[in-house]
Amino acid sequence: MNSNVLDFDTIIIGGGAAGLAAAVAFGRRAGGASFALIEKEQKLGRKLLATGSGRCNLTNMNMSEEFYNVSARPFMRRMLSRVTPERLISSFESLGLLCRADSEGRVYPCSNQAASVLDVLTLWLGRTGCRVFCGCRVGRIRRENGGYLLEADDKTFFAKTLILASGGQASAALGSDGSSYRFARDLSLPCEPVFPSLAPVFASDRLLPSVKGVRAAARVSLVADGKTAACEYGELQLNDKTVSGVCVFQLSRLVNEFLALGTVNGRRCESVRIVADLVPDISAGGLEELLAKKCRSLPDAPSDALFAGVLNRKLGVYIMKKCGIPTNGETLSSLSAAQIGAAAQYAKNAVFTPGAPSRFDSAQVTAGGIPLSEIDRNMKSLRFGGLYIIGEALDADGLCGGYNLHFAFAGGITAGAHAAKSEVKKHDKDK
Repeated sequence: MNSNVLDFDTIIIGGGAAGLAAAVAFGRRAGGASFALIEKEQKLGRKLLATGSGRCNLTNMNMSEEFYNVSARPFMRRMLSRVTPERLISSFESLGLLCRADSEGRVYPCSNQAASVLDVLTLWLGRTGCRVFCGCRVGRIRRENGGYLLEADDKTFFAKTLILASGGQASAALGSDGSSYRFARDLSLPCEPVFPSLAPVFASDRLLPSVKGVRAAARVSLVADGKTAACEYGELQLNDKTVSGVCVFQLSRLVNEFLALGTVNGRRCESVRIVADLVPDISAGGLEELLAKKCRSLPDAPSDALFAGVLNRKLGVYIMKKCGIPTNGETLSSLSAAQIGAAAQYAKNAVFTPGAPSRFDSAQVTAGGIPLSEIDRNMKSLRFGGLYIIGEALDADGLCGGYNLHFAFAGGITAGAHAAKSEVKKHDKDK
């Protein structure tokens, strides 16, 4: 090997959740094997620090393959049977991290700080003898001499084993630049189209600016070709161009899949829309009766007070305008039964039509990527020896709630442990 090439037994590209988990798992088991972690950012774990609003929701006790995209579910079923939430928590406890689950099953460090997760990972990484190269951007990967040659900014690396943990394309400000898909091309690996997930949804609605900043508890559904494809309950957040909130984030994957591929859950469809029940605790009939009673009781009140006490005043006016009901100078007594009924129906079925794909810079996760059919249960490539692929580079995105981090950590631990086992066997054989 050229003396100018930095030679290691194993190299991990990516110092995020998956890469750090892999490095620690490898280092704790591989004995004297040499290995390195390469991260293009100046610091490790930048995106990890931002997860869970800075609290790091690292897994969920209510774990199921149903919380992942449809094509990933067979693989996730097998993975989750081996790396359960309990096993993942135990792995972190062995590093010294104390965790707790909230009432909805979301697991956080007891400190409620993502920095605690990063701290224990980096502390253990420092014990393993791992060479860490931060601020080092890998530009190209080549298969060479039975291993992998990596050309970086001002360095060249070689390793027999490569763990690809270079992430997706979401949250570019935190270091995600889609380099995994460039590496996939370098290695002749297939790659599914990528698009944003867990992101605000742009809506084609000229009246949205009038409710900018308004929030409402809602039951939100994604309707594809007239049929409900998914439904979520939570706080709907309205902006001048987008609808968001966790309930919308959970549906955004399907919205962006449709806009990118013309499918929803892999099935062709012609149209999608988001439908929000803005008053989920009362039936449409009950709401209509309530509004009609208000009109009878307060006939001289201004018409724009129709939803007062039920919804945010601006949101109530927005609904009336969507129904073509006058809101300036009229009184409640001027509203007809048909207008009241229309307003009640729209409040129960407010429509937001997606107008453009979400942006990667405001998305939490990337959907698409290298197919899971390319790897085995140990996250090892089925095409090339010594190659492991983990984390967001793979086509396995989940909902909010710790599911994406569980996949990243579980895949990292699995790949790191298996690669270490292979190194130990190799060294024993060479003795």
